[in-house]
Amino acid sequence: MRIISKKRLREFWETRKHDSEAAKRDLSTWYKIAKSAAWRNFAQLKQTFGTADQVGDCVVFDVGNNRFRLIGRVRYRNGILYVLRVMDHAEYDKQRWIEDWGCYKSPPKKPAPSRRKRRR
Repeated sequence: MRIISKKRLREFWETRKHDSEAAKRDLSTWYKIAKSAAWRNFAQLKQTFGTADQVGDCVVFDVGNNRFRLIGRVRYRNGILYVLRVMDHAEYDKQRWIEDWGCYKSPPKKPAPSRRKRRR
């Protein structure tokens, strides 16, 4: 997978005061695993990251034995994983990220065919 962007991971671990090294280690490990993956669907992703959850069109990854959460959006067809947000468990529990990143919005779909009745 192409990961966009590692910068968000780095910014997160650089701002951690007490667990910067653990965050760097855990997120770097996650990055290496995700980068080497070639998922075609959520079921394949789930085989790699068994604790990942689908929330709308976002994926929530538990990182570092559940100390950190990474919110991403995966475009399987293009092989791209967008890192939207990295946070600690306390911030994740506030659940503001769901609205902030539009995770409950379904991915775009083709418009349904019109079902208007024809006049006779």
